[in-house]
Amino acid sequence: MVFVWSIYAAWLVLIVYLTVSAFGVKRDTEEHIAQRLGLMFAMILAFLLPRVPMFRFVNFAPVNAVLSSIGVIVAVAGMAFLVWARQTLGSNWSQIVSAKQGHELVTSGPYRYVRHPMYTGGLVACIGSAIVVGGGFVFLLILLGVIFLWRVGAEDRLLARQFPDEFPDYARRTKALIPFVW
Repeated sequence: MVFVWSIYAAWLVLIVYLTVSAFGVKRDTEEHIAQRLGLMFAMILAFLLPRVPMFRFVNFAPVNAVLSSIGVIVAVAGMAFLVWARQTLGSNWSQIVSAKQGHELVTSGPYRYVRHPMYTGGLVACIGSAIVVGGGFVFLLILLGVIFLWRVGAEDRLLARQFPDEFPDYARRTKALIPFVW
């Protein structure tokens, strides 16, 4: 159970960090309440679905200490990558796909390797968490995967409009989510 509680504690710390670090970011140029509600709904749904009888098969306890240790390491590594990306973005970060006032194209830190490292880190953290806990994290991985794939396209289109001179070259030299692959 220590592995399971470690996963939940790590996610709690990450959520608190992201909430606190949201203060002082640049203002969005427009509001997108549907995006905010969609993300919140997906997270709630992910943890309700394992309670539906036909999906109970995803509720499993850690198989063994070695696999659980690997899962915790993968989850924490994904979270660390996400935090590094968030720190690198600074005040340019937004919870939604939206242009910021005084928006800057960030290409340093983890953005040298992938264009959307926060999504990469979040998905890796979900994979590690699903290995250890199963249940809601399995569905969170699936639902966030779909949302993040949509957001990759939406953010790339937004950045191409915002930075027509810089973004095409940046997109050519970096992959979207997986370094050297895609």
